[in-house]
Amino acid sequence: MFYYGDNMNNSKIIIGKRIRKFRQRQGLTQHDLAERIGVTEKQISKIETGIHYPKFENFVKILDSLDISLKEFSEDIDQENDYSSSRKSLVKIFNKFSDIEIEYIVSVAKELEKLKKKAENSKY
Repeated sequence: MFYYGDNMNNSKIIIGKRIRKFRQRQGLTQHDLAERIGVTEKQISKIETGIHYPKFENFVKILDSLDISLKEFSEDIDQENDYSSSRKSLVKIFNKFSDIEIEYIVSVAKELEKLKKKAENSKY
């Protein structure tokens, strides 16, 4: 789950609005974006309306397909969301990394996500 802010519903809406903003800026429809990242148009709609978070790997694909960096995506997010100081610190730290460093962090996060799922599955 990709998460910004203390209020989960608010963060879903903010992420969705920002994705819509960047998609529309490029003149793409929800169908176009869905096709580019391999999901349904309905899934894009649910993300953009704040019903669902994008899966982390889909979020990365969205950024890639819209040709925007994580830094660009999060640049003015502080103005849109009043989120915890620890999350603000994390965003500020990410903004200092190069694209290559961000790619490495994403790969580490994916591995952590796999470990988390494995741990959750072993509980049953």
